[in-house]
Amino acid sequence: MLTITYGFIVLILIAVSLYKGGYLLCTLSCLLTTVYLCAILPIPGEDRKVRTSPTQVVFRFDESRYLQLTGSGCRGKLYYIDEKSQVYNELAVHSAEVLTEPFAHTAGDYILIPRTNYSTFRYSQDGGRMFKTVHASLGVWREKVKGTVVVNNQLFMDTIDGMYRSAKPYGSHIATDILSYEKIEKHLSDYDGPRWQSDITELPPLSSDYKGWYKWQCDPDKEQYAIIYNRYAPLITLQSQLRRLLGLDSALGQYEQSSAVPNA
Repeated sequence: MLTITYGFIVLILIAVSLYKGGYLLCTLSCLLTTVYLCAILPIPGEDRKVRTSPTQVVFRFDESRYLQLTGSGCRGKLYYIDEKSQVYNELAVHSAEVLTEPFAHTAGDYILIPRTNYSTFRYSQDGGRMFKTVHASLGVWREKVKGTVVVNNQLFMDTIDGMYRSAKPYGSHIATDILSYEKIEKHLSDYDGPRWQSDITELPPLSSDYKGWYKWQCDPDKEQYAIIYNRYAPLITLQSQLRRLLGLDSALGQYEQSSAVPNA
C-alpha cells in the first residue's frame, strides 16, 4: 500500500507541474520521480556459483613441503610448494597424473619427482627453486614399478625387472640417468666410481622420524566452486538502504510474497 501511495504522489506532482509549470515544482517532481524509480526498479545481475578445477595436496614431504595438483579427475597442473621457504614451482603444466604406487621422499634440498610413466624425473638440488629433467634408462614403464623411495639424497626404485637408482650424491652433481645395476656393470667405464655402490635387492628403510607420506593421495570426485560476485552489488546495497529509508522494504516484500506461485 505504501508503494502505491508513493506512486500516486509522484504522479500527482508530475501532473500538477505539467499543468501549472513553475521551476521549483518541476524540480521537485523530477527529484521525487528519480528517487521513487531508484527504489523500486529491479537491478540486473546476481551472484553466480561456478565450478572450477579442484586443488588438493597429493603428497607431503613434511608439514611445510608438499605437492599440489590442480585439475579434475586427479590429472592436471602439478606444483611443488614449500610454505616455510616461500617456494612455489610448477612441475607440469597440465598433464600430471597422481601416482598410485608406494612413494616416500625424505625432505631436503634434493628433490626427485617421477613423471607419470617413470621414463623421466624432475629433480632439484636447491630445495625446489629450480627443477631439471633426468632420464630413467632401459624403458622403465609404470606397470613395472613396485615402489620408490628417495632417502639420503638418492633415489631407489623397485621394479619387476630389479632395482633402479640414481647415483650416490657427490658434490653438487647428479647422474644423467637412473639406472639398474646391470646397466652399470655393462658400462663400467661410464658409471664406475664412488657414486655407484654395489647391487641392492630391496628399498632402503626410512628413519623413525620420517614425517612425509608413504603414498600419493587424491580424491578423483573432489569438486570446487567459486563465487562470481554481481558487479551491481554496490548499487543493490544502496537501493536496499533507500528502501529502508522510505519504508518500502516491508511493502515490496509483502507484494513479492503474495505474487509468488506456490510450489506444487
